[in-house]
Amino acid sequence: MARVSRLGVYMTIYLCLCLVVNVALVVMFFNGHPWTSLTLAPRPWHTNEWDPSSGRILKCSDLPTITNLSIIGSGWTKAVYLGQYGSAWLAVKTVHTTGHDMTECQEAVSVCYERCAAKILREMHLLQMLSHGNVIKVFGDCLPGVEYSPGPPVAGVVAVITELGHPIDVIQVLQMNFEERLKLASDVGRILNHLATSPLGTVLMKDFRREQFVISNGSLKLSDIDDVVIGDPSCASDHECVIKDGVKEDVLVNLTCENGSCKGFNSRLNAIHASQHFMRILIPYGSPSALENTCLHIVNKQSRGMLDSEAVHQEIQTIVKNYSSGEYLSNAEKSVIHNCIVFHGSTVVGGDFSCSKTLSRGCSQSVSSPAEGAWLCSQFPECVAFILTDQWTWTGRQIAVFKTGARVVKENERHTLYIRRGQG
Repeated sequence: MARVSRLGVYMTIYLCLCLVVNVALVVMFFNGHPWTSLTLAPRPWHTNEWDPSSGRILKCSDLPTITNLSIIGSGWTKAVYLGQYGSAWLAVKTVHTTGHDMTECQEAVSVCYERCAAKILREMHLLQMLSHGNVIKVFGDCLPGVEYSPGPPVAGVVAVITELGHPIDVIQVLQMNFEERLKLASDVGRILNHLATSPLGTVLMKDFRREQFVISNGSLKLSDIDDVVIGDPSCASDHECVIKDGVKEDVLVNLTCENGSCKGFNSRLNAIHASQHFMRILIPYGSPSALENTCLHIVNKQSRGMLDSEAVHQEIQTIVKNYSSGEYLSNAEKSVIHNCIVFHGSTVVGGDFSCSKTLSRGCSQSVSSPAEGAWLCSQFPECVAFILTDQWTWTGRQIAVFKTGARVVKENERHTLYIRRGQG
């Protein structure tokens, strides 16, 4: 018993010493701190009244009321937590206290923490300045004037509160239909164009990988921009403005040196990296056969540095336009519609079948027009009819449901039924 009691005394003393050391670190960290401490005002609203569109900026006082915290990602500098604030799910970025930048730092813990915090705050400011529909939104921040506290986000840590996104799963992306992948490709083009023409000037993502992006509300968004360069590289001659293949060291692009900088360098290099990490898995496969060569041609030109960011954006938008309008259909394919009888305000009950191009239950697919629906139906010997529903995709194409029979026809003012002549 004496040994147990003595051990308890030792543990108590040890914990007290740890507390003293932690307090000392806090004092060291915040003495002479270059940032202005925040005044914690009472929150005017309850958490369940807040939503991302409210415009109210979240602050340190809101951190303790973010519930269901769980870590969803970490890197050398920061840790990212999932949390719920009222009915909204958010991401909270804070210093990764056991990450590489903290554990390998040879200086005082307070100095190391301050450096990591500075990186996170810089990223927050960049996200705010690069505000765009395809950039993660910042909902708030915490720059405390109190204790340094490692671990999950609490009132005493430097933290940035942002829109929540989900990591990109390559397997899931490959299982998407072409239209869903085209949406992501369009988002990539928008991001590239924005980085090339941002309010900050041209921005280069040095670490351009899928891990720097998330999917939020069905859109691809840039979320991690702590390793970016603003402005094209400086130069004295054209020889310094060369982009090489990262593996073979072959020269891909020769650019010109204008006014002391390599004109278009960032735009071109971002486009090359986007081809390697995104476009190769997004648009070359699953498109209508008439668009396959165009998609492959874009990816190949982009990977060889023949397209800058703005050109990639324009090329993808051209594909979107062609896919939406059905311009790729030949006259012969369009003429198949004359083999169908149309019944407005009608639908078919039953007769569903499965096929490889599925958007929902049964065999359904978006079509640019009734003509394309008729042509697609003609490609399946068992297809007797198809229905144009009252649903549209992001491209403006209409969802069509294909049927193996049309024996039970019912009224439905939202549907239009097309039956192949001689069938039904």
